[in-house]
Amino acid sequence: MTISCSDFTSRVWNQLIALNLVNENAVEEDDLETQTAMATEAITGLSDQVALLANLLGELVSKLPANDEQAQLPLGEATLGAIGPRLRDRIKNALGADALRDAVHGPAARFIDEVLSSHGCLTDIADEYNNPTLADVLYLHSAIHKKTFIEVVKPTDSRILELVRQLPSADFWLQHVYVVVESKAA
Repeated sequence: MTISCSDFTSRVWNQLIALNLVNENAVEEDDLETQTAMATEAITGLSDQVALLANLLGELVSKLPANDEQAQLPLGEATLGAIGPRLRDRIKNALGADALRDAVHGPAARFIDEVLSSHGCLTDIADEYNNPTLADVLYLHSAIHKKTFIEVVKPTDSRILELVRQLPSADFWLQHVYVVVESKAA
């Protein structure tokens, strides 16, 4: 079966509307540029939410007691109800304030939390690495918040890649770093 580009676009747009991820009335039907921006924002938001939930679930599961027969993956309210109030309270306590803060403030807050947990304070980053690395930490924080990326042109004085790779959620943060290797002219 052959499908045209416009059929594909219509199906994706209509699915986003059906899932209440975009407002059908917020844009004219023939305004493809705005539709594209809204679709991209909706998909990026979903991706961030999935990553956040995966991290929270991973943290939650790691804190469940291994010997408790009822400690199964709490994938929904029905499962949480089945495991009993004692374990449900343990799960709530295991999530703690950091996870709640992350859920409210998003990945950018978690990034700064991880950086500061690993390095104490921002001046320690400048002392341990260098000033360009500290600047890139701040640029990366902004890029994570804006759901964009920073560009790291190698070779560089910044050691941001080294710093990020040492963080617990390195794989997630590295999605916001685009590395460009400058080739030497022959």
